[in-house]
Amino acid sequence: MNAINPLRLRAFIAQVDTAAGLDACWPWRGHTNADGYGIFGKSGGGAHRVAYQLMVRPIPDGMSIDHTCHNTDTTCPGGIECRHRRCVNPTHLEAVTQRQNLLRSRHTMPHHNAAKTRCRQGHEYTPQNTYSRRTPKGYARRECKTCRRERLGNKAAQ
Repeated sequence: MNAINPLRLRAFIAQVDTAAGLDACWPWRGHTNADGYGIFGKSGGGAHRVAYQLMVRPIPDGMSIDHTCHNTDTTCPGGIECRHRRCVNPTHLEAVTQRQNLLRSRHTMPHHNAAKTRCRQGHEYTPQNTYSRRTPKGYARRECKTCRRERLGNKAAQ
């Protein structure tokens, strides 16, 4: 466990509602940013990130903090109104890559796209029929090889 500054911890805990118990979400009662996440301290860091650092361990470089409570709640509308964005219960927080974080949430396009088993034309995404490419921004995109062949064949015929 990392060394905790008692005054920082006390100031943090004063903004947390733990009344629902150890297993429940602990809503942040302090300020929130425009995206609905709690903010703490002069730097305006995410309260959930501070909770993880204070009560779990330092966040590894390049990792995001995922609210696991959000991933299991089928009633959550997502977006700015998502109540899980204010949760700072350290047992509900996990350090993951940004990709994992996006794929875990049912409210993101990467999650929906990864769940697709067929292309728009109905061809199945199988290892043999799937082409993977990187976009200029570095994102992975998959394409149906059958549709790709048809598209490239049509261009060659023109």
